[in-house]
Amino acid sequence: MTHLNLLLILVIFIFLLSFSSSFAQDYTRWHLPEGAIARFGKGAIDDIAYFPDGTRLAAASSVGIWIYDTRTGKELDLLTEQKDQIISIAFGSDGNVFASGGWGTIYLWDTQTGKHKNTLTMRADTSIYDLVFDPSGNTIVNGNGKLIHLWDARTGEFLKTLTGHTSDVTDVVYSPEGTTFASNSWDRTIRLWDAHTGKLLQTITDHSMDIAYSPNGRTLASGGQDSKIRLWDVHTGELLKTITGHTARVFSVVYSLDGETLVSGGTDNTIRFWKADNGNLLKTFTTHTDFISSLRYSPNGKTLAAVCGDGSICFWDADTGKLLKTITGHTFLANSVAFSPNGKTLVSSEMADATIPLRDVQTGELLKTFVGHTGNACSVTYSPDGRTLASGSWSGPILVWDVNTGELLKTLAGHTKGAPSITYSPDGTKLISGSWDNTIRFWDVRTGELLKTLTGNITESDPTKIRGVTSISLSRDGHTLAGATVEKTIRLWNAHTGEANTTFTGSISPATSVAFSPNRYVLASAGYDQTIRVWDVATNQLLQTFPELPYGITAIAFSPDGQTIASGSAEKIYISDLATGDHTFTFSGHTGEIMSIAFSPDKRTLASGSHDCTVLLWDLTQIQPEND
Repeated sequence: MTHLNLLLILVIFIFLLSFSSSFAQDYTRWHLPEGAIARFGKGAIDDIAYFPDGTRLAAASSVGIWIYDTRTGKELDLLTEQKDQIISIAFGSDGNVFASGGWGTIYLWDTQTGKHKNTLTMRADTSIYDLVFDPSGNTIVNGNGKLIHLWDARTGEFLKTLTGHTSDVTDVVYSPEGTTFASNSWDRTIRLWDAHTGKLLQTITDHSMDIAYSPNGRTLASGGQDSKIRLWDVHTGELLKTITGHTARVFSVVYSLDGETLVSGGTDNTIRFWKADNGNLLKTFTTHTDFISSLRYSPNGKTLAAVCGDGSICFWDADTGKLLKTITGHTFLANSVAFSPNGKTLVSSEMADATIPLRDVQTGELLKTFVGHTGNACSVTYSPDGRTLASGSWSGPILVWDVNTGELLKTLAGHTKGAPSITYSPDGTKLISGSWDNTIRFWDVRTGELLKTLTGNITESDPTKIRGVTSISLSRDGHTLAGATVEKTIRLWNAHTGEANTTFTGSISPATSVAFSPNRYVLASAGYDQTIRVWDVATNQLLQTFPELPYGITAIAFSPDGQTIASGSAEKIYISDLATGDHTFTFSGHTGEIMSIAFSPDKRTLASGSHDCTVLLWDLTQIQPEND
């Protein structure tokens, strides 16, 4: 073989390797909302269901329905037509259609094509926690708030509503023969209904986390908050057996296909297998997470899948307990986002597993994960030189990391509650943290030494005291510190001495966010009163009050040039002109409340972290002149 041929093969190999790597990340750009250029994270999962042939798995998430290859765990598709957070999912018996429940709507989908076929609109605009097809596939039953609705699955025609529960219905399951179905509710009752007449047949009280019919239809199993599993006679409502062994709440129960085994999972790091007829423990799988929900057998009964507490989907061999594969990327609550000073990477704090992921902004590639918090991470910030980053958690300690190596450099211990807001001094030598423990603390980043603490409970006679710090911001020169607190005021301190300077008032509800302009002595503040206020810090004057937004404001940020303010309100991001106060543009696409926003240093991109458990990157070039 010639050197030329070898070179050609090498080039092709490198191309294919690069293409494969690029394709693996491609899902970050699937079905994005208008104006978005990337999605980091796949959203939180509420339910999973196998396709009838077992080759695929559907996952109901906060951003849509993910379709996975069960053999490889690879993403195959993302269905986003249903714009709500998807909470429940179920397949019809013929395998041709499946249904998804969101906020007040059920969507019907073609199993083969993934096309939306029909929409069922509820009487009450509340979450549909569960839905199920009857064994014939002709009827759909769903919970909708306290109500139970029945629908014709073929036509979408509404059939009837059943009442009786006094709180939200969380589970509905059909008996195998389809003559009865059971409902489970937060009112701590299980109700059995005649599927044809809607007549209430039995009410079982004081035990309800999850329910499952045995394959012979004679027994109903329920998992409870008391760590017990109870077996009930379907016809009489009589308690047949109480199964003990779990040490914490039982969130999920499921029967094996032959009905010989009952499987349970909950919050004690185990999945347990019980002999269905006598409740004897057969075997126990130890899991990597303390939370298991949505246990599902594969159609051939060989594999068990579940949603795990860290947001992953796990697959086990049902016989041996061997973990076969794990699907990752489904995280919880992107509380905080921050661009690196050069704009090339983005970090976010994620509450699922107390980790800090660092991603490449252009490719979406996960470059590094910082692991060390013992509680859920809630805040992140880069040092001015980009060499270190700091992260706060709800458990109190703040961790300082080396960005290049991932090494934990310092642990700043002192806060007794979460630190939702942290910031570096302009020279990078100090870190300031605001906490729910009613303190603001100043730290030496190099030594980890606590330099000073602003502390106390708010009183009318002492304006230097603070309560419940929600956000802090440091002026560009590092002289003035601003803090938003739950007492509806914005407070300013001398950052060098800790002396209280002044207090800005005017908000009628708790303040949630403050931000200094990067090039003027101007401060913006916002809160649940739906208003952004702009203050002249030099004169202590209110310069401007922006028009009210529809909902409370949870996050604000100045653009690098100081001309624009971005704000998060409910599920939308508003871009506002500082000079006029006009809201000039709106980004829509998140399905949960905005928790954090950040501009890239070049003002071309905006990042938003949301309660829907994703980070979206938005293209700002479409709303600004080319020479900006």
